[in-house]
Amino acid sequence: MRDLLLRSIVEYKKALQGEWVKWESYKFEFATFIHENVKWSSQTDAEILEILIRSQKIKYTDSPGGIQFIIKSGRKKLSEFITLKDVELLRSIQNREFSDIEWTDRGMSFTGLSAWVASLFPYKLYPIPVTEFDITIQNLFDVEEAKFPKTGMKYILTCQKYMKMTREVLEKYHIGDEYLNQWNEFYGTHPDLNISLKSELSETDWVWLVQDFHLFVHRDVLKLYKIKEKSKKKKLVIQDEVEFEAVEGGRKLAKHLRIERNSTLIKKIKQAALVANPFLNCKTCGFSFYKKYGDVGLGFIEAHHINHLSDREEEKITSEKDIILVCSNCHRMLHKTDRMSVEKLKELIKTKN
Repeated sequence: MRDLLLRSIVEYKKALQGEWVKWESYKFEFATFIHENVKWSSQTDAEILEILIRSQKIKYTDSPGGIQFIIKSGRKKLSEFITLKDVELLRSIQNREFSDIEWTDRGMSFTGLSAWVASLFPYKLYPIPVTEFDITIQNLFDVEEAKFPKTGMKYILTCQKYMKMTREVLEKYHIGDEYLNQWNEFYGTHPDLNISLKSELSETDWVWLVQDFHLFVHRDVLKLYKIKEKSKKKKLVIQDEVEFEAVEGGRKLAKHLRIERNSTLIKKIKQAALVANPFLNCKTCGFSFYKKYGDVGLGFIEAHHINHLSDREEEKITSEKDIILVCSNCHRMLHKTDRMSVEKLKELIKTKN
């Protein structure tokens, strides 16, 4: 097994112990809703269309309403994310394979279509609701990039083999049991959400759990997640570091942090990093103030001089390679009396994890 795959399993298990289940529960709720409410044998296409449209008006847990990757999947216009013709095509998949159907007249993108099919017919398809899963697959399973389609039906179909392989790995490491426990713990302590507890994961849950793992790898392991469009429209401005006025036994550290905060070079480095990655992940532990605290944390990170300023006896030119952007906790650790190096701290974090 590749090192990245094993590390991703470990990190995903840790994420499940946090708030990941809450953040991503909306898609499981959506899939369960339509799978349980759509009855192909007794409902007309018009009735089913009404249910599918209603599924995007529901306020799911930690979601303002609807599923964004579906609502934005319309081919002609965003507001028309599913049509009566789509329902006709979806009905035809009951006795056929996904690849055998002519999808030319569909009203949505293939990524959006895969989300519907996987929720309604989980034994037929794994959901691939976003692009760039080719990247997670290439990194987890050592697949050659040149052989992997990036979009369209071929992209969806090529992913399927590796989604099945992913499930086998998740089952081997009992991730399903872990997710089930966290699901019941979260909803058991939030009865106001009116979501049923589960005795076992359904097939619908499983196909979305495989998708959920790849999403986690994309966002938190490979750090490829792009900031939401709403946040892109905001002016990305760096925040000043907090001034430590009372650092025990550390006058040099307090002075050092004030110097860093007022440096024009530091501000330029932070601004460039913010544009490249709005999450501004700590370069030693990966923590993001924006991801953890939302908008209040957008643009906040601290700068650490690899060669400590407080050691300098005279002025010296500082360049970009002398700076590393880190979270507050790692910054403090780097300024321990032992003068911990960046490499030593990274190794310590890796060992502890």
